[in-house]
Amino acid sequence: MATLRQKKAIKHIEEGDSVSKAMKKAGYAPSTAKNPDHLTKSLAFKEVLESVGITDLKLGERLNEGLDATKAVVMGVKSEESFVDVQPDFMARHKYIETSLKLKGHMVDKPTNNTIVIPIYGGLSGRPQDVPLSGHNSDSEDI
Repeated sequence: MATLRQKKAIKHIEEGDSVSKAMKKAGYAPSTAKNPDHLTKSLAFKEVLESVGITDLKLGERLNEGLDATKAVVMGVKSEESFVDVQPDFMARHKYIETSLKLKGHMVDKPTNNTIVIPIYGGLSGRPQDVPLSGHNSDSEDI
């Protein structure tokens, strides 16, 4: 069940405000409003999304459409020899891939200062002091 503050924030979002702005208008502390996850990851927010038809199934369908996005490109210099060619829209597909990876937890917007992610064999991460950046560490095994 949504709290009164959550209901107010959701109403402001429906009116077009950003999540942070809606949270401030609803009475959330500015420090809390800076982290919209406090609202968007709540059960109440998910219930509202479901109630207006934004289900996991619908999102999955739209993501799949975006992953296969195409665009029409007019080919040819002179009008009598021009034609329309349908080509993959790689920029749109890239955006949908990014969004899909974020939703699945495989991509972080802003890495923290104390984490290094090395995209080798599925990713290796650790604290900077644990990961040698150059040279060979005789105490470590070869990967």
